[in-house]
Amino acid sequence: MRAAGNLPFASLADAGLAKIEKALPSDKVRDLRQFLDCLYVGELAPQVDRSNIGTMDRALLPEFEAAFLQRLHLQFHYQDAKGERSMRVVEPQAMLILPPLWYLVAWDPERDDFRHFRMDRIREPRCMEGRAFRKRKVVFDKGVRPLEGAMEAETQD
Repeated sequence: MRAAGNLPFASLADAGLAKIEKALPSDKVRDLRQFLDCLYVGELAPQVDRSNIGTMDRALLPEFEAAFLQRLHLQFHYQDAKGERSMRVVEPQAMLILPPLWYLVAWDPERDDFRHFRMDRIREPRCMEGRAFRKRKVVFDKGVRPLEGAMEAETQD
């Protein structure tokens, strides 16, 4: 929250995370930190129309957690900016936060390339048991930082 900058109570994010970690068993703290390592933060492009931001599917975050921690393929229905619908099967690599938008950054084996999927346009996500993948190096544009790097930079500002 603090790294994203413009969210309510963002300044309390570190204290809240510390309290959560104290309440969790050590294996869950490890999982939480592994999941946080997948988060990247950048600035929202000024041309984004904030009026057409939808709500995220409630099933999304639990399925993301399993997909990221177990490195499982994720299958979902997606509607792109033009309204075209498709069924996708991808390898989740990172989550990109461009406040107020969140994106899944994934390797798309069908297209043999990385793709960004706006999380409010993903429906009916499902981890595909038994379909593991390897982690790939994601290269982001200038100005996008890992969550840890974004938090450190903000404390120095």
